[in-house]
Amino acid sequence: MTTGRDADAARSPDTTGILDEIFVAFTTALRQQGNQLISRPEVVEQLAGQVASVLDDVAAQLELPDAPRVALTGEARLSSVEIGAQRAEHGIHPVESLRAAITLFEVGLPIINREFDPSDSISATRISNLFHKAIMARVAIGSMSYVTFLMAKLQESRQEERRRIARELHDRVLHGMSLTLHRLDLNRHYAEHDQARARAHLDSAVEYLGEAVRTVQQLSAELRCCVGEEGLASALRDYLKVTTPPSVRASLRITGDAKALPPDTTEELYLILREAVRNALRHAAPSQLDVTVDVAATEVRAVVSDDGRGFDPGGPDRAGGGLPSMRERTLLLRGRLAVVSEPGKGTRVEVRVPLLESGL
Repeated sequence: MTTGRDADAARSPDTTGILDEIFVAFTTALRQQGNQLISRPEVVEQLAGQVASVLDDVAAQLELPDAPRVALTGEARLSSVEIGAQRAEHGIHPVESLRAAITLFEVGLPIINREFDPSDSISATRISNLFHKAIMARVAIGSMSYVTFLMAKLQESRQEERRRIARELHDRVLHGMSLTLHRLDLNRHYAEHDQARARAHLDSAVEYLGEAVRTVQQLSAELRCCVGEEGLASALRDYLKVTTPPSVRASLRITGDAKALPPDTTEELYLILREAVRNALRHAAPSQLDVTVDVAATEVRAVVSDDGRGFDPGGPDRAGGGLPSMRERTLLLRGRLAVVSEPGKGTRVEVRVPLLESGL
């Protein structure tokens, strides 16, 4: 009986003959599962390169006396980093990559064992471990790259939000205060010889000041970045109360136990819905605004709809209005964001976030 080392040495590992067989079995299984990776030709091409790279790693490690820890370096590492960022950009969550990794291991290992023909359980275990490590090393780097990419995008969104608030403070609050002071000066000027005109300027000053105060209240509500102990319903209700003008009828309906949502999900969902409400009030000029949240056992579904002016989602301005940050936050939650709108027919923003995973 030869040892595991002798068996490996007796048969020079060669992956060229089994690459196509493994890749066909792999992609066929992904198709049957409905895996999102298989739906994009450029991603399929990436998968082919990744499978070849994994097999090369296994073959190279089998030629060594021992099996050191698989560590991606150089081009292989850079490729995994780029793939993770590209999948984030296309909205492909790392869970899809993890499912694909499990599938590759399941369909590839029997073929590898047949090709390398390990003589005993030690050799078979070594091949299995090397194959598993080579796959998971790429999944880990790609997943970290995915999160890093989205966090960078969210940071850009936060910077843009700060710039927007600075513009609001300058263009609306500071301008309103300047007009208030000007009207008060005019009131003082006319106070002694034209009471009617003085009163009109005072009334105008009060109006400008009231508008500035309302703007500050709205900005203060928008700066609220955490739900806290009060819960999602309270946070949304407070935001609607502060920001909704008297001309708009607003409703909030929540079904299910929103307080049972994971804290991270609650916070990000609040920010997504807050942005959708702000967009509607700021850009759509609606008369009706409805917010609904439905918390089920495996999913939370939230909708913000209005009867405002609407817009063309495929138009040149579709990337504005906070939509990028909403999409990025939704991706972090492994959810789906849908925006349906048409000029003159209102807008509907729907976000769905999974709560429990039945299995990978």
